[in-house]
Order: sequence, then structure tokens, then C-alpha cells
Amino acid sequence: MRRRSFTLAVFFLLCIPFASAGGPRLVGGPAVGTRPSFGNDGQPFIWNPARMPIAYRLDPGPMSVTPAGTVIIDQNAGAQRVQSMFGVWQSVATANISFTNGGPILSAGSYTGGDLQTAKQFNDVIGSCNKGTQSPIIFDGNGSLISSLGLPPEVIGFNASCAVDTVNGFILSSAVVLNGQFQDGINSSSNYELDVNQFDEAITHELGHFSGLDHSQINVDILTNLSFPCEVDTLAGLPLMFPFALCQARKAAGLPVLAPDDAAWISTLYPRNLAANYATISGVIYFNDGVSPMQGANVIVRLIDDPGTPEDESRRIAVSVVSGYAYTNNPGQSVTAILGGIEDNTNGSPPGSRNPALIGYYKISVPPGTYTVEVEAIYTAFVAGSSVGPRDPPVALPGDPEFWNKDESAFDFPMQRDMITVTAGENVTGIDIILNGSNPRFDQYEDNGKVLDPPIPLLLPIAEEFAG
Repeated sequence: MRRRSFTLAVFFLLCIPFASAGGPRLVGGPAVGTRPSFGNDGQPFIWNPARMPIAYRLDPGPMSVTPAGTVIIDQNAGAQRVQSMFGVWQSVATANISFTNGGPILSAGSYTGGDLQTAKQFNDVIGSCNKGTQSPIIFDGNGSLISSLGLPPEVIGFNASCAVDTVNGFILSSAVVLNGQFQDGINSSSNYELDVNQFDEAITHELGHFSGLDHSQINVDILTNLSFPCEVDTLAGLPLMFPFALCQARKAAGLPVLAPDDAAWISTLYPRNLAANYATISGVIYFNDGVSPMQGANVIVRLIDDPGTPEDESRRIAVSVVSGYAYTNNPGQSVTAILGGIEDNTNGSPPGSRNPALIGYYKISVPPGTYTVEVEAIYTAFVAGSSVGPRDPPVALPGDPEFWNKDESAFDFPMQRDMITVTAGENVTGIDIILNGSNPRFDQYEDNGKVLDPPIPLLLPIAEEFAG
């Protein structure tokens, strides 16, 4: 798609298996067998707050050139735009994160300086990134580099996550590639064009991944009710970290570049006076047995709409995360998976906790206010580089979104909702949702849970009497 933003896993270049989380992008896991721990168990990988600002290194070449070689955006102008994109994240008042231009990309193998243009140079520079030597921001001025990597011309840019400190749980290096073909002034079926704000916001999305954020899903109905330009209330709540870029630029609609979800999560990962500005709401999502926790459901906390304003605050102000975001997506098993080498699944994957209390757990930071909590399925097309949450492909959920209410059960009315009012510094726990109509658990052969029969025989005659 012309306006689709990609985060691509170029597997032959990367050494870190990332577990997407619908909040933090990578979560630490415990030692398993003879394998050492992978960061801090259940805690997100972040850049070291004690070593701010994060230094990136910039391609010395132009940001955008035409196929004929005419420079449209030179290196100086490109550097200023990249600095401004990083500044979007840095300007969040409740986030302790900052960035600095550390100078040109360092020499690595076949790359000895100047405009980085070839796949070989890219591989060598990414190799140095994988060693934690540098975090390069690469200008692909005419899209030829992206093409040489075998990627489609629709790729606006991508993030290649590199090295992490597996002892202390810190990100050490990361890389971003910008496709300058989208800014060369030519718009055709083979040479797509975006306006300045659309392009910058797409790359700012990639810088969110660079900072440690995963994709987020809010107002996903925009995909089934798509119109252009997008409705402003829906766009206001649509995270910049939404997997697809579909709408007009947020700036063009008079909105800040970051949605409330983006600001909440960058502040959660890098808190600065967080308790003075946010509360937390947490709980567990259960299958309909009310006992088995469910990993992979999207949980959204929405502000109640104020009828006295023309805006719909319930669409504009919302924060989300995926249930079980801190739990591993692959706990491993030893029955059929002892195949040797890299195919040995006995210990599962390193990222993500093995604490069973985290399987269906969620925790969301929100500004003070009155909210509802809802749960929904991850959109089926959000897979691979566009995935949301630890489970890929997404888990199917029954029916429409379901809301939390005080009398939560597997047989309540899904649209019945109760409000939760929170103040700054408050931590509201136990906001658990039991799914209606789901299986009692993922695997029918797991231990039985507390399964109750629905009270249909009692309610049905009463309902028929009133209906008649």
C-alpha cells in the first residue's frame, strides 16, 4: 500500500529475536536450563536512562535525489529533519529520553565513508550495529538501496534492531533506513510520493521502534471504514505506532504528531514524574472458564466522552496494550521439539517472562480521568513486520469488543460497561475481564478450569414472556 509503514525483520542481518508486545517491543526473560537470563525477567528493554542522550550516526549523503541524480534534499536539510523527528519523542514532558547526532556513520568493512549506497555497504554497517558499535540513520536517496535488499518500493523506511545488553536489559544499538524516493517530487505508479509531514511522521514511527516501542492498536475500525481524509477524532486517537499509515498527516489535521497512546508508552518506558501525571489500570484477561489467563487480546482504556465538547474524547484519548505483553510467546516444550541445533525448542525463546501470573496480565498508564476498559481481537492482517503483541499470527476472539463491568462473568452482556475514575499517582488493580463465548482455554487437553453452565434455562422463559 502507498501509505503503509513497515518495520521489517531482515533476518539474515539481525541477531536478536524480538517479541512484539503492544507496548514495549522487547521484554526480558529468565535463565532456562543452561541458557542465561535475557535481560531482566518481565521487564522491557530500554536505552540506559543514565547514558542519555542516545547517540545516532547519520549518513553523509543526501536525503533525497531524483532517478537522474538531482539532489532534492541535501544532507544538511536531511539532518535537520531527522533531528526534528527525534525531537518529537524527546519533547514528551513525562519521558526521560533524548537524542544527539554523534556525527557521520563510522567506517565498517566495505563502507569507508560518504553516501552509503550498496547492499554490501549496508550489510557491513549493520554488522557494526549488531556489535553495538554505532546506531546508523541511513539515507536511501533514490530507493535503490531498499530495492537491492529485495524490498518492495512501497517501503517508506524501516528499523533494524541490532544489539542489546542481555545482562542489564538495555538496548545498545539500532538502525533506521529512510527511503528518499518518497520525497523526490515525482509521483507515479513506480515512484510514490508523500508530503513532507506524511513522510516525517512515517519515519518518526520508525524512531519509536528505535526507542523500544512496539506497534499499538486503537481505533482499528478505521481499516473497515476507511475514508480519506480520515475523520479527525479517529485520527487523534490513532497511535503513531499503529502498524499501517493510512491517513493524512496528523499535523495537517491540526493534531500533535504523537497520540495519547504514544506519549503514555514512551513515558512508561522512560518515566519522568510519571506518578504526578499518570495513573495505572491493570488486570487479567481470562478465557470464559474464568480461570485460564488469555494472552494476545488487545486491551484499550478509553476516556469517557464529554457531551459538552464538539470532540469525541472516547475516540481521541485512549491507551492500549496486549494481554500477556510481558510473557514469552514461546515457552518451549520437549516432547517433539528436540531436533538439535537452532531447531531445538526445548527452552523456547529467550524474550519474555515465564511467570504464569503474566500470561493474561495487562497494565496501562493513563492521564487522570474517567475511563472504560474494553478488550478486542488483534486485526488479522497485523502479522510479521506489522504484528501487534507477542502472538503472531493474532489470536481469534469471539464477536465484538467486550467491556469490563463490576459483575464480570462469561455470561454478562459484552456492551455493559462500568466507569473507572483515576487520579494522578493512583494504581487501580483487579480490572479483570472474562471473555464471553471463547473456548475455556487455548488447549482442550489442559487441566480443567472452573467452567460454569450459562443460566439460559432460567432466563429464556422470562425473556420470552416479556417479549410476548
